[in-house]
Amino acid sequence: MKVSIADTELDFDELTVRRGGETERLTQQTAGILRTLVEAAGSVVTKDMLVDRVWGGRIVTDATLSTAMKEARLAVGDTGKAQRVIRTVHGVGFRLAEAPARTPAPVPSGSRTPKLAVLPFRTIGGGPDDGFLGDGLTDELIFNLSRFRDLAVLARSTTERIAQDGLDAAAMRAAYGVDFVLEGSVRRSGERLRVTVQVSSTESGAILATEQYNRQADVDALFDVQDQIAGLCAGRIASPHGPVARQAEEHLAAAPNTWGMFKLVAEFRRFYRSYDPALHASLREALPAALEDEPGASNGWAAYAVVLLEEHRYHVNERPGVDALSPALAAADRAVAADPRNAFAQVALAMCRLYALDIEGFDTAAARALELNPGNADVLSEIGHCYAFLGREDEAIALIDQAIELSPEHPGWYHFARTWRYIRLGHLDAALVEIRKVPVPGFYWYHAHLVWLHAALGDMAAAREEVDTLRQVFPDFEARIYNELVLFRANEDLVASALDHWAKAGLEVRRPDGPVGA
Repeated sequence: MKVSIADTELDFDELTVRRGGETERLTQQTAGILRTLVEAAGSVVTKDMLVDRVWGGRIVTDATLSTAMKEARLAVGDTGKAQRVIRTVHGVGFRLAEAPARTPAPVPSGSRTPKLAVLPFRTIGGGPDDGFLGDGLTDELIFNLSRFRDLAVLARSTTERIAQDGLDAAAMRAAYGVDFVLEGSVRRSGERLRVTVQVSSTESGAILATEQYNRQADVDALFDVQDQIAGLCAGRIASPHGPVARQAEEHLAAAPNTWGMFKLVAEFRRFYRSYDPALHASLREALPAALEDEPGASNGWAAYAVVLLEEHRYHVNERPGVDALSPALAAADRAVAADPRNAFAQVALAMCRLYALDIEGFDTAAARALELNPGNADVLSEIGHCYAFLGREDEAIALIDQAIELSPEHPGWYHFARTWRYIRLGHLDAALVEIRKVPVPGFYWYHAHLVWLHAALGDMAAAREEVDTLRQVFPDFEARIYNELVLFRANEDLVASALDHWAKAGLEVRRPDGPVGA
């Protein structure tokens, strides 16, 4: 559906907004708010109605709703002060200032890409340490199915939120645009493995397929089941003779050979979502010995590469005087050598090469990762973020917008690239709204951005408050951050602005030739 509001055209099918000759992506949340207001046709939409429609009825704080409304107003060129497009009805809710004009929908040239939610698989029975089975199978299915160009697969962070909130089919469809749901359970009992799966439609509520797979309790059998599930989805969601079905027949070589390695890779995926330092430390300790026993484990090498890279780039469990980048790069090379078709391995290699300032090598690995798995939120977001470091703003935002569509529940760093664009355009209020959409308390780059933006907006009290927080989070920020900015050398305008406003807020960033004082 397309509608025109004032000088803005909204396309709810493509999730885009066009104004002043520029087109930008809408998040699912912003599109949901605007669509609810549009469908009310000028009538008042209460806060409860918005929460039910946009957030599926889960608890939403006033601060969250306020930030979401700021984002919706920003999308249509409005502000809370002007209220030219969206008006606040105090104590009640919101309404459009004027009824929107609907644009007749063109005859579609083909159906849109179906969206699949893989809900977390349950681990039934077994021993107390078997919880990783359902966890690992869920992650592997999402990564495997997201290869298919004719299928949009929601990221794990979003499907976990769906499961936590207990959303039914209708709520999933309304909140996240889900068309189909894949769910199931896994049980390991002695020498037998049983996996039960179900595919259902959110539109009709019908169960499209149920299958039970009984196999020997080894890792190869689990990955064989994964391939069978991919084929099941191809046959029930897409054409059984189409490209999804053909891709489902391609067996991936990245599977580990032992339960130990499978568990470590599952734990890495959990670390990647949580950034738990204790989990990082245990992985860094356990992976080398496991890889010595299983040197052909592509996913294991890729996981080890990223664990070491996080130590290098974000100082997670940093060891004084230890070079973590060189072994990270070597591990990423081993991951790709073990399986050149493993997109996770290619992403790990691309990121390590970027931090090693091997831009040509980065481009090669990044292009290969996007070719292998162009529908995975982690692949899109990581490569997009790297493009932003290199000053390739349009490419970066395009990839990250795709990642946000697949992962509505996503980490805050997904918003850095668009924040930088707003700063470049001089839209500092918009930049502050953008960086706060998904707060990342405790992450030093998040607090550094808040210092920068508050100072640029002239709110020195807020800037200095964030300086105190930043120094608590990363005491060495002023001594070390200048050397980290070498990665931003294609963004000299942003670096100059950040350094200037950090200094105004009282940060003394150490340059090689001395401090930058206030």
